[in-house]
Amino acid sequence: MKKILLLFIYIYSYAYVSVSILPQKFVIDKITQNSIDVNVLIPKGASPAIYSPKPRDLIALKKSDVYFTIGVPFERAWLYKFKKINPKIVDFAKYIKKDKNPHIWLDPILLIQQAKVVYETLSNLYPKKREFFYRNFLNFKDECLKFDNYAKSHLNHQKFIIFHPNLYYFAKRYSLKEIALEKNGKEPTIKYLLQIIKIAQKYGIHLILTAPEFSHKSANFLANKIGAKVVEFSALEYDIFKNLKMVIELLNGKN
Repeated sequence: MKKILLLFIYIYSYAYVSVSILPQKFVIDKITQNSIDVNVLIPKGASPAIYSPKPRDLIALKKSDVYFTIGVPFERAWLYKFKKINPKIVDFAKYIKKDKNPHIWLDPILLIQQAKVVYETLSNLYPKKREFFYRNFLNFKDECLKFDNYAKSHLNHQKFIIFHPNLYYFAKRYSLKEIALEKNGKEPTIKYLLQIIKIAQKYGIHLILTAPEFSHKSANFLANKIGAKVVEFSALEYDIFKNLKMVIELLNGKN
């Protein structure tokens, strides 16, 4: 009887939050040290542009203590429905002045602001853990600043081509030149591809990044024309620092 009672208490008292994408879980795990269950709506390999939540997602969202949004496309179509299911919604980008591009998690300095939102929100939800969350926030902040220093020391105005502009904030932070192939989610026209070929030849660009959720057709065509290396890069990987380190190594001709 005692075991059943303890199980009942656990089921109805444990911490549970929802997010849209895996990188958000990475930040929350850093702040909570994996002490809170995190439900990720968009599974690995799915596109945030066209994803439609499954019934199980809506059930998980309903029982969540909070849902952190981040501005990925599918949220625009679903957010008003989510609010009816669970009105406890917090914007990961609360302290960030961003453009239409949602990829704020790929900038280590902006990550600090996102972590601050997590720390504050979870401290209000679970006040007994406030000091624990705060210590972890400070540690994560230090980690972000160390990675920022690493990026500064390894980047030098490199230029690269990418299908979808998901490194927009990263490129802006470190004075890189990101040339996007797609326009409004559509394949580039031949006219635009010819323009990019001229730019690539002028600046000696030999790296093209693609994404698993988009077609590689135009990237492969371009690579054959300019002799570039095509590498798949997903902005939705869990470990943000590992993911960005891979990009830095590629920009420096490694891998």
